[in-house]
Amino acid sequence: MTEKLIAIFFLILSVIYTYDACSLSFGSFMAPKAGFMPLIAGSIGIMLALVLTISALFQKGCKETGSAKADINGRKLIFLIIGILVYLILFRLLGYMAATFISLIYLLKVTETAGWVYPCFFSAGIAVSFYFLFSELLGSNLP
Repeated sequence: MTEKLIAIFFLILSVIYTYDACSLSFGSFMAPKAGFMPLIAGSIGIMLALVLTISALFQKGCKETGSAKADINGRKLIFLIIGILVYLILFRLLGYMAATFISLIYLLKVTETAGWVYPCFFSAGIAVSFYFLFSELLGSNLP
């Protein structure tokens, strides 16, 4: 029941956010204005909240949550938060590429991604892709 309420709450929140974002000027894809990112983020939020709501409504029964499993998930959450905070520090010290690469490897290993090859290639791919997107396609400078 709690999952259903949370899913519906996020759906309502996303709809309200997107409705408010519609009041801002959108611009165009080549010349975005203040409402560009909020409208896109709100639309994505609505889609994700819809998926979450539908899956919560059609879910049967409830899952077992043992104290050991909850403790492990709590530790993972703490390590994820620490990783994000360290990313902020590394971003200023090392710049975008190195900080993103190191932080993504750390976050993937904390979430128990198997092996080292996939996390390394995935992290490098994300770092280079976003650098190319912002520096080349959007003309923005990254540190």
